[in-house]
Amino acid sequence: MKKYRAVVVGLGGIGSWLVQGLCPFLNYQRKEQWEVVLVDGDEYEVQNHTRQVFTELGAKAEVQASWVARSFPNLTVKPVASYLSAKGEKGSLPIDQVIQTGDLVFSCVDNHKTRKIIAKHCQTLDDVALISGGNEYTDGNVQVFVRRDKVDLTATLDKYHPEIAKPKDKAPFELSCEEAAVSHPQLIFSNMTAAVLMLNAFYNIQDMNMEESEVYFDILANKVVPRVRKK
Repeated sequence: MKKYRAVVVGLGGIGSWLVQGLCPFLNYQRKEQWEVVLVDGDEYEVQNHTRQVFTELGAKAEVQASWVARSFPNLTVKPVASYLSAKGEKGSLPIDQVIQTGDLVFSCVDNHKTRKIIAKHCQTLDDVALISGGNEYTDGNVQVFVRRDKVDLTATLDKYHPEIAKPKDKAPFELSCEEAAVSHPQLIFSNMTAAVLMLNAFYNIQDMNMEESEVYFDILANKVVPRVRKK
């Protein structure tokens, strides 16, 4: 059986729902053996229940890995209870220790600084598929970056998004305790929509039109709109 790795970075509003759909699908593949790597340095708290799905309180990566291990015997699961950085700053893990060539990467993070770190690292790998999702309160987007044999098949995540190219926010490992305590309102339906569209992108990634490597969604208008993103 062919062996593959799926790396999910961020297990909050988007990532916790994405894992719910991804793991059952991967578990029942007949010709592929999957390892699922779950990455997050945060912990689930009681108030997270309003828009995140989990079975117990504690480190997000370990809680989700425990559920996957109990529920899906055909999968190998690895929790990484840490934030990612370029070089391991402030107790975070260097991204090259987690994301490797050949990986399928789901970026479910909630800040542009970490999106840039993930995107730039993926651009250095020989082969990788990166699916990145994010949302505001009622709208959001999903981007796909694919690289094969050291050649980009799609536009990079930051080419059409200056907020990723030059992020003004901070990565989680850079935040003070006061800054980390500040949260922005999120809607569970927007989180779930982003997760579903990321899974759709994974399912279609082999045959997709690489020029249309981004979609926007708006749950108030109940629509999803593809965008041409020429590399």
